[in-house]
Formats: sequence, C-alpha cells, structure tokens
Amino acid sequence: MTYRLLIPALLLAAACNTAPEKKSEDSTIVDGAQTLVPVAPPPPPANPYEAEIAAQDTLFDDGSKPTSWADAGFDQPAEFKQFLVSFKNWVKADQVDSITAHIRFPLKKYKTADAFRQQYNKIFDASLKAVVDTQRLDRIFRNYQGAMLGNGEIWFSSFPEGYRIIAINK
Repeated sequence: MTYRLLIPALLLAAACNTAPEKKSEDSTIVDGAQTLVPVAPPPPPANPYEAEIAAQDTLFDDGSKPTSWADAGFDQPAEFKQFLVSFKNWVKADQVDSITAHIRFPLKKYKTADAFRQQYNKIFDASLKAVVDTQRLDRIFRNYQGAMLGNGEIWFSSFPEGYRIIAINK
C-alpha cells in the first residue's frame, strides 16, 4: 500500500524539479533590458486642475444630476472653472483686492468694498479657505441662482462684466 503512494509522489516530485529548456530568444529579453535607457517622468501639467476642468460634470458621484450650466447662467463653464482656479489662488495668497474686484456689491452683510476689506480676515478664515481650496471643479453645484462653492458658503453668477461673487454665507 505504501508503494502505491510512493510511486505517484516520486513522479510528482520529478515533474516539479524539471526546469524548462532555455531558449535562445529568452536571453535577448534580458540583454535588451540591460540596454534600456532610463526616461524622466513626464512633466506635471501646467494647470494642476486641468483634469477637473475637462471632467464630465453632468452627473455627480452620488448619482444626482445638477442643473445645466446654461440654466445656471454660465455659457462657458470651462472659462468659469479657469476663473475659479484664479480665485482659489487669490484666496490662498490673501489677495484681497483681486477678490474684492470680483464681488457684486452690495452683499447682505458687506455693503461696500471697504466694508468687505475691513472684515476680510474674519470672513476668509481657515474654514472658508478650506472650502475654497477643497472644492472640486467638476463637482460644482448650480441652479437658477448661480454656482456655489462648498455647501453654499460662496455663490457666483455670470454678468456682462465677468464672474462675480453674489453671496458669502458665513
């Protein structure tokens, strides 16, 4: 009985220990790999937001369908998203004058540009800056009132003179 088990085990061990014959074409693969020249990685995109600007935004991750850009008053959504890239940079760098120049006054709490400038540090605190910084450009909520960042903290609309902030809700 032990011979019946021993013979198949020996045959199996012998089959496992046989290496395939080396073929001449196998060595060219190794030789070719030795002559590969390292290549530098591709340069980063000029605009790190390029993919978000170009991404589809007619269906969100949660399955919801936003209002069309046209119904929200934006004829050139890619242009608006490029504007938002600039806006994000202004907020990061605390460029108060650039931000102020793109507000449609009066706002609810800030009737004039001077009133806004005086309160800028209170308005654009760390939490509002985080909202601006983390807003994905392919996930901008919009409706007939305009387009918003975050959960409605900042609202934008399009005017003949350009894109303007129409509300800041703190």
